Amino acid sequence: MLGGYSLAALFSLWSAYESQSFAAIAAASPSVWFPGWLDYAKAHEPKAGIIYLSLGDREDKGRNPVMRTVSTCIKEQHALLQEAGIKTTLAWNPGNHFQHPEQRCAKGFIWCLEQLLSE
Repeated sequence: MLGGYSLAALFSLWSAYESQSFAAIAAASPSVWFPGWLDYAKAHEPKAGIIYLSLGDREDKGRNPVMRTVSTCIKEQHALLQEAGIKTTLAWNPGNHFQHPEQRCAKGFIWCLEQLLSE
């Protein structure tokens, strides 16, 4: 299992597409707004079978116009995973990007472990 928060979560998602080393990915508040990410995700197939996504419900309220697209981008990322047949969830958390990162990561790892143990 691999996971992370913010840019580390995006790296974890990228690893899901590039490596067969991880059965599960916990991507808490991944930087899916990053220019070119969704084009990459559309052009590749994920190799991990379990992927947790989460986002804060206020993350799209910032000043930066690119980062304000994060809610739309995470929904699109989630849809791509569903279309690929990946066991996935998209969890919404209260707050902005900087609130409760430890708890949000823990929720992701717990969800992934539960999925792995139920197989």
